Amino acid sequence: MSRYLYDSFIGGYAETKNKDMVEKLLKEMQSEGFGPREHTYTHILKLHYHLRDFKAMANVVDTMSQEGLEMNLDHYSLLMRMCFKTRRLRELFQIFDLLKFRATTNLPDERIYSIAIGACGAMKDTERALDLYKEMTTRPLNPLEPNQIIMNALIYACSTRREYHYQAWQYLLESRNRGYPITQFTIELMLNICAVAGDVAYARLLLLQLYVEPSFRPCPHSFQCLFRAYSICLRRRSSLGANSALDTDLGMAIQKALIPVDNIFSHTDADLPPFLPVSRIANVDQLLAEAHAVMRYLQGSHPDLITDFVVNTYLSIASNNHQNREYRLWFAESTAPMIDPEISKVADCAYDTNVPGTSSPHRVAVDSTAFDEDGVEMHTEPFGLRFGKPDPAFTVKVLRNRYIYQSALELAFRTKDFYFGKAVYAEREAWKKTKEYETLPPEERQKMDFKAVQFMVDIYARAHLLDKAWGLVWEHSEFPWVFDKHLLRFHTLAKQSGRRDIIDKIVEFTAESRQNVDEEL
Repeated sequence: MSRYLYDSFIGGYAETKNKDMVEKLLKEMQSEGFGPREHTYTHILKLHYHLRDFKAMANVVDTMSQEGLEMNLDHYSLLMRMCFKTRRLRELFQIFDLLKFRATTNLPDERIYSIAIGACGAMKDTERALDLYKEMTTRPLNPLEPNQIIMNALIYACSTRREYHYQAWQYLLESRNRGYPITQFTIELMLNICAVAGDVAYARLLLLQLYVEPSFRPCPHSFQCLFRAYSICLRRRSSLGANSALDTDLGMAIQKALIPVDNIFSHTDADLPPFLPVSRIANVDQLLAEAHAVMRYLQGSHPDLITDFVVNTYLSIASNNHQNREYRLWFAESTAPMIDPEISKVADCAYDTNVPGTSSPHRVAVDSTAFDEDGVEMHTEPFGLRFGKPDPAFTVKVLRNRYIYQSALELAFRTKDFYFGKAVYAEREAWKKTKEYETLPPEERQKMDFKAVQFMVDIYARAHLLDKAWGLVWEHSEFPWVFDKHLLRFHTLAKQSGRRDIIDKIVEFTAESRQNVDEEL
């Protein structure tokens, strides 16, 4: 078999991730006297790229160096793409700088610059992305003309920082003026800009465009961007119904160039999301109602688009804006515990999940009197019914994850909801025995566990259960407690309650790390 055939077969098996066949053919090739060349190593690097094996790719580079083979732009681009995929961004720029400053013939091309600019976006280093764009288009030797991939990477880099959104819209219009077609990826980029800016008006318009254009189809990212736009907009309540890109000359020019459908909100397609029949949302109640209606629509028409990320962002609309009523309801409707039923019975007593007709496991409804031992005034109704029953149409639930537990505990702390906070914390403690938790990196586990304990300490303290709050601190003394950062609120509440014993314990506990102790203690 010829070298050409060996290379062709190795390339084919590399694309299908068949490592065994690639290694077998490589040995046969060498036994036939055909040593691997640059083209062969391109295929081998592609194999390890598809397998996400960064170490193996580094070994291939070492082998090429030992054999005196010079790397080309195909090799560099594969290495940089692997660094981007595995978030080794420091190594990515080391490779980029090596190629840029040491190469004599292989100057970075459009592929290399698009990866580097995209990495700047991932790092939210928009200034560097703009510098690279200027560098590639004005370099003295062989300046490059930006293609659509580079324009998209630049738009993405600008979209990650709110102060650069105007430039992002400008580059979008420039991309269109260069004759590049509007793709779904273009719309998703625009949705990302709207998400970061909290531009609900434009986000709704763009999402509808994904429905009315036959070649487009919404994906989970589309709705995640919409929900994030709701959340950011609600946080900046003064921007409700205003401050949209649609209000600028540039925004209207983009709408005309990219979104040719007239009066899109009157479109009669029954499959469209149930947006309110207005181009602008006027108040908080309208925004919360529409967000809930959109999630209900996904439950009924597109359950395949409901992912952990979508639900996390959906819940953030209420949690980030301290909407206790909506969060409690949405939490019960959209999520379910991943722990065993016997463990979850106690944890589920703070919210009604006994919804007929749902497919969620481990649903238990217990009266809130289960918490009487803490001596806190109890509510007379089951907790899930305080704000209305969950919608039985919500049959698709995601399993609660670390982000959902964290947002629920923060919401309970912000809204002083002791029972909900205690129930969530109890369930989270049981969740720590699951495989999902055990597979997390130890540093990440410690960081999020410490944050959860901090929330619960403050929740106990606000309920005047100071002994329980202190017990939790002492139980988790392995965490790096610092007085000013973590225990100041607890200390203040103990001081207000006249609990000198608790005050002394806090001061003694944090004596080594605390620097500015109140002189009166």
